[in-house]
Amino acid sequence: MIWSIAWRNVWRNKVRSIIMIVAIALGLIAGVFTMAFMQGTVDARIESATKSELAHLQIHAPHFSENNESSFYISNATELVNNIENLDSVKAASSRLIAEPFITAAHGTGGGKLVGIDIEKEKNVTDIWEHLIDGTYLEKTSRMPPVLIGDKLAKKLKLKVGSKINVQMVDLEGDLSAKGYRVCGIFKTTNNTFDETNLFVRSKDLQTQLGIEENTAHEIAILVDKGDEAPLIKSSIQNIAGENVVETWKELSPEMSLLTDAMDQYMYIFILIILLGLCFGIINTMLMAVLERVKEIGMLMAVGMNKRKIFRMIILESVLLTLTGGFFGILFGSGITKFFETTPIDMSMFSEGLGEFGFATQVYTSLQTETLVTISILVVITGLLSAIYPARKALKLNPAEATRTD
Repeated sequence: MIWSIAWRNVWRNKVRSIIMIVAIALGLIAGVFTMAFMQGTVDARIESATKSELAHLQIHAPHFSENNESSFYISNATELVNNIENLDSVKAASSRLIAEPFITAAHGTGGGKLVGIDIEKEKNVTDIWEHLIDGTYLEKTSRMPPVLIGDKLAKKLKLKVGSKINVQMVDLEGDLSAKGYRVCGIFKTTNNTFDETNLFVRSKDLQTQLGIEENTAHEIAILVDKGDEAPLIKSSIQNIAGENVVETWKELSPEMSLLTDAMDQYMYIFILIILLGLCFGIINTMLMAVLERVKEIGMLMAVGMNKRKIFRMIILESVLLTLTGGFFGILFGSGITKFFETTPIDMSMFSEGLGEFGFATQVYTSLQTETLVTISILVVITGLLSAIYPARKALKLNPAEATRTD
């Protein structure tokens, strides 16, 4: 009975209730969409980082990550890669040689990270080959060994497909080694920094220049079926890797881990700010409803209705009002989000700024079921808290005085 009375009371003043429901709905539509947009932005950055840059896990020789010296290498690379690829949850693995060279070209100089890769295996781990905007993927078209460079580096050194660069580095013996490479292709990812600092060559070409023996690697990149399971698979890979160091993408890039954790916090802070604003609107609406019904509440008290039922009635009015607005807000918010899960939001006007931080210019929204459940719970809590002050105001009424109110 209390439920039906509370529901009728919500619609006593239809205009006021509809305005409040619309306000709640609009607030939640904005909140749901913004959370989905933020989540989609983070998901795109993680996907870009794992598919183009880091993979899900990496193996290095002890001390390599701290020193980046070519003398710290994995000696049984081929065997490790084969054993790792035999694990059920592993999609692919690829060995890499790494050097930090000094690059000279006709129109400038620069530094970077030179990565020697197994062309076919690397295709299964990273998608650099899909980001080619000019040229080929390390196809040898001249006597000089091919090199694949990023768009940013190409612009910085004024290079194009067919240009020659000279690469100097310290080899395994500590001597200066110089070698000429010809640009075979140019790639462009969402990360400008990555494009400016990373160059890719054939593993054998870098092996020759470094003077390092076969079946060695500085890094083994691993792609798993589900990125979220990387920490669980790490122990299995560590058993195979032995004394070598196995790290997940979060350990390799702490700033990425911080980004995901911080974004989760920002999303809920944002929705709480929206609900806090709505809370004051609901308090005002419920307070007006109580003050308009002072005589009615006084009569209910006079005929024996206990204060607990009156308190519960006002609480239910607030919750029903909030839930109605919340239902439509979450419904339409989810619908809009669903549309943008398949239709990207174009952020190309901010491409330069986004590229500096590695964010994509085409963003797809991403909304998880647990997020909607959390928002729904927060909406109910908002309705309950908003009704406490008006309900307490009603309980303080004196039945005798209230019934004489006009």
